[in-house]
Amino acid sequence: MEKKGAFRFAYFTEKFAETRKFYEKTLQFELAHAWDRDEHDKGALFEAGAGFIEILLVPGDDEHKSAGLDYRSPQGAFMGIQVWDIDALFARLKSVGVTFKQDITDQTWGHRSFSVIEPNGLVLFFFEEQF
Repeated sequence: MEKKGAFRFAYFTEKFAETRKFYEKTLQFELAHAWDRDEHDKGALFEAGAGFIEILLVPGDDEHKSAGLDYRSPQGAFMGIQVWDIDALFARLKSVGVTFKQDITDQTWGHRSFSVIEPNGLVLFFFEEQF
């Protein structure tokens, strides 16, 4: 059997507390790991489907930044997250006042889906396969 690593979508945010609350409390994603080492090193790793979403605080000064990383907010990207009961998730998120980018709909390619915008402007596209 081939070993497969876990996929992570990781990004930096200046809205760390708000973003963490959105994933943990609003979406109710399972928190896999979190750390708060100091004012420049905070992060949280959430389970999302078969992978993870990792949010990281943008370090407050250049001394704590790595030359190999990009600290800009994500742009032009979205995440597709497969779920098993799309209607129940949509109803729960609607009941807590989540703003939807796209209401629940049946797509021509066989998905039932909706999308939301998280605090950093990243689109989360939730879908359930209908075939």
